[in-house]
Amino acid sequence: MSDTSKFYPRAVYLRNLLVAHVTGRNVNESDYHKLRQYFMGLPETSEIVPKMVVEHADLPGLWHSMRYNYASHEDRKAYVVEQFQIFLDKIAPQVEQDSASVGSAYPLIDEKKLHAVWSGASELVLKSPDVAVQQMKSLVENLCYQLLKNLKVVPDPQQHDLSVIATLTERSLLLSPGKKHYLVIKQLITGCRGTLASIDSFIVDRAHVNYQHSDDAVSAGLILINLYGSLASMLLAAWRVRELLQEGAMQR
Repeated sequence: MSDTSKFYPRAVYLRNLLVAHVTGRNVNESDYHKLRQYFMGLPETSEIVPKMVVEHADLPGLWHSMRYNYASHEDRKAYVVEQFQIFLDKIAPQVEQDSASVGSAYPLIDEKKLHAVWSGASELVLKSPDVAVQQMKSLVENLCYQLLKNLKVVPDPQQHDLSVIATLTERSLLLSPGKKHYLVIKQLITGCRGTLASIDSFIVDRAHVNYQHSDDAVSAGLILINLYGSLASMLLAAWRVRELLQEGAMQR
């Protein structure tokens, strides 16, 4: 497939927009229309566009069809992610990387990728706060799956909640191959747990606030974006320290 570098970010954005929509958040419907027409009109992607996008010309129609078939937010989110999986696999940029360190259907997440997505979300939040937050949340989720794959830990396929996946990742990272730097990893994991608790608390508080001004929604979005970014940074740092432990053990 030709230049997928421009297809993939737009497809991820479309998926995140739909996840935000089916889990009750406000999104920019015009973006949905533009991206739907864009992918359905491209010869490279017209035949592989997710069925749910092809069948629904607008977001109200999609919401109506899903609200009765998928009762919970997590079920709806899982359905959207599953629908986009093959699509994203086929248009994912081809990069050379160790297959043992790649998250499922997502380009390798390292510090460069994290900061690029973080920066992009910080700009996007001015236009679509909920989609920008979902973008960062998806990055953290995919980072967790990537690290669990590296650690040879298989998560429960029925669990899609970030808190559960992140907690499993944190516990798995603590199973280090030696005592050196163990305290560093433990402190990083403690920071991860505190940040995750802050995210959960802020989301609960946010649900009970009716923002009167768009600037308030942007500020709330930036808080969550930075919390997710901080969580991802600490998880990556813990993984890097663990890699040092493994390299040290191999050299002895």
